[in-house]
Amino acid sequence: MSTSPDRARVRTLLAVARREGGIWTTRRAQGVYRSLGIVQRGTARRDLALLADRGHLVAVPGHDRAYRINQAGGAA
Repeated sequence: MSTSPDRARVRTLLAVARREGGIWTTRRAQGVYRSLGIVQRGTARRDLALLADRGHLVAVPGHDRAYRINQAGGAA
């Protein structure tokens, strides 16, 4: 995550995930990104994994590549 547009994109995804809650999959993240003109599945997948690595999201047990907001706090 080196450029400002990358950081802004990930911040947008996190803000929407926090506001809407629920289960976040690559497809759902792509839906957020479509309004930004981004359609690459890999971008959505990497950003979700990044948010999980940073503690903002946690994996949903039994669901491959599905996440939810980390209610325990996570990283700031």
